[in-house]
Amino acid sequence: MKYFTKNRLAFLVPTLACGVACMLLRFVMMVYGFDQKGLLVSGHISMFLCWAIAGAFLLGLFFGVKHIKGTGSFDQLFPASFFCGGIVVLAGAAVAVLSLGRHSLLELVLGIAAGVCMMVTGIFRIRGKQPHFGFHFVICIYFIASLIMSYRHWSIDPQLQDYAFQMLASVMLMLAAFYRASADANAIDRRKLVFTCLAACFFCIVSISDPDVPIYYAACGLWAVGSVGMLEPVEDTAA
Repeated sequence: MKYFTKNRLAFLVPTLACGVACMLLRFVMMVYGFDQKGLLVSGHISMFLCWAIAGAFLLGLFFGVKHIKGTGSFDQLFPASFFCGGIVVLAGAAVAVLSLGRHSLLELVLGIAAGVCMMVTGIFRIRGKQPHFGFHFVICIYFIASLIMSYRHWSIDPQLQDYAFQMLASVMLMLAAFYRASADANAIDRRKLVFTCLAACFFCIVSISDPDVPIYYAACGLWAVGSVGMLEPVEDTAA
């Protein structure tokens, strides 16, 4: 239990702290960083600090996951957990409900399907059971489609800082869902799963500063941190 606490703190506290710090800095940037024409003031300190913290976090996470020992089996990496499973169920419910307000039929169907799949996998995690990889595959398809559809709107915005963190969050969510589906199929890449899940959580926290979709990114951040699996060293199982 002592080592469990140490590893959890080493990964989750920096993710939360850096995410909240960047979120607050982005709030400051969005309020005070623009001139009368609506353009970002060149070299604004909040933007510089935000990207500096983001870069330092990703660099630290990149080297941090290299110290995760053992590949482990699915049962070792995803034991029964009411907390992790519960927040995934909560995230899935939020995604499904938010999808009801979509104007596109494709977004509506994919959003509800992904939300239901999140809730199902959350229940599996609560029970300590291994879900079929198809559930997370559907979630991955949803994040891919969401990224493509969102980019149609982002691409007409000349201000990269308006959507950069949301775009990075979408990319990491897509990759996290892919590696989670691979884990369900017993093709586990533990370090990439941890990196993408925690990076997705970080970018989702920062993206809560977006006034249009804060609940969506909060829900996706919960899904990411609930899907990361064990962060403690495990013994490799025999082939």
